[in-house]
Amino acid sequence: MQQLRILWVDDEVEHLKPFVLFLSERGYTVKTVSNGADAIDIALHEKFDLILLDEMMPGMDGLTTLKEIKRTNPTIPVVMVTKSEEEGLMEDAIAGQIADYL
Repeated sequence: MQQLRILWVDDEVEHLKPFVLFLSERGYTVKTVSNGADAIDIALHEKFDLILLDEMMPGMDGLTTLKEIKRTNPTIPVVMVTKSEEEGLMEDAIAGQIADYL
């Protein structure tokens, strides 16, 4: 069975270690990057089955990153991860073709 590959984009990568370990123990390959520009670059050059994308990052935010990734890879499922409860944010993300949000 082929391992599913996840790209996790979050500016607080150090906080992801327990989650990455959890997913790795269950057979997933998880690659982390800390900003939108790196996410766009790596998504262009490597194949992933899922992208977990933080909405609030310095520099390029999650929505901008989402639009760029979807422009070059429209079929990749993206789950937006956010602490924000702003209703308009999720409407914008859904319009940007996220698969779901946490």
